Amino acid sequence: DMQTGEVSRYFYQLKYLYSDYFDISERVVAFDVAAPQTYPVSVTKTAGVLRKLDAFREGGGSFLSASLVNNYLNCPLQFYFTAVEGLYEEDEVKESIEFDLFGSIFHKMMETIYSRYQSKTVTPDLLTSLAKDDALLTKHLEQAFADCYFKQKEDPRPLVGQHYLIGEILRSYVKQTLETDKQFTPFEFVGAEYRFRAPYRVDESLTVNFKGIIDRIDRVGDSYRIIDYKTGTGTTDFKQLIDLFDGSKPSRPYQILQLFVYALFYTQANPNVRLAPAIYYLSSIYGDPSPALTCNKRPISDISIFMDEFQSLFNNCLTEIFNPEIPFAQTKNTRNCQWCAFKELCNR
Repeated sequence: DMQTGEVSRYFYQLKYLYSDYFDISERVVAFDVAAPQTYPVSVTKTAGVLRKLDAFREGGGSFLSASLVNNYLNCPLQFYFTAVEGLYEEDEVKESIEFDLFGSIFHKMMETIYSRYQSKTVTPDLLTSLAKDDALLTKHLEQAFADCYFKQKEDPRPLVGQHYLIGEILRSYVKQTLETDKQFTPFEFVGAEYRFRAPYRVDESLTVNFKGIIDRIDRVGDSYRIIDYKTGTGTTDFKQLIDLFDGSKPSRPYQILQLFVYALFYTQANPNVRLAPAIYYLSSIYGDPSPALTCNKRPISDISIFMDEFQSLFNNCLTEIFNPEIPFAQTKNTRNCQWCAFKELCNR
């Protein structure tokens, strides 16, 4: 019997009825049905792999980014698949607004709202006026949808159905963001979507190409705020910088690492500026008193005091990526595999 492992009643009937006519023998047959053992997966940095990595060196055509560094820290093998081999999860035609697209529309709205006031002083009265101007917000909503979702920049249209409902959620987030901004007034809006592409020297043998986009930059008094908008959840606090690079941690504060990378490159292009970083998490913007980055709950008003240590850790990470002796190994933190497009390749 396949279920109980015992000799079936049918066999005993055959044996009783036909034992005089046939020589019936009994054998016990067992099968090992345990799941096959899985082995760690890694990719050795062969000459071919190293040639592909060279594209990220100065003079090559590829660029590293904060998100790719986070990708490596989460799982070196995933970094290999995406950054080195250029593999990505196949896009599907979707009728709904996905989470990342929701964020893109919000980013576009905030950029459009503030772009009229570039290099100008933003006051509490101005923010109140903007939040109350629903006609203007509707115009920005429709244009953001046209740019990011419908892909018809010249044809903004009234939102209906599900798009209207999502638009109203976005409108409420925009209004609350403007309300949050009041605590930093008066401030000068410096710019949005600040893009950088620059070589970064790790040591005498390694200089890499790096790029990024800073969502927004303000000037408050003698400090510049570099701001990152996040549609998901996360923290603005960290205990020590090494935690930003520890891929074994279940909740590594990767958002904070991204902001430190932005600060590093902004100060390289703009020496002697005083930077105060901030992350606006939309999911908690109604409850958080301040979006300012903190270390052990103490607000960071000048990120430069952390930059020497951060740059040392950052350089170690980049050196490891290009080290021919260190393979691209799969992560030991299986929580990082939950939403990975390549987990079947790793038997995870």
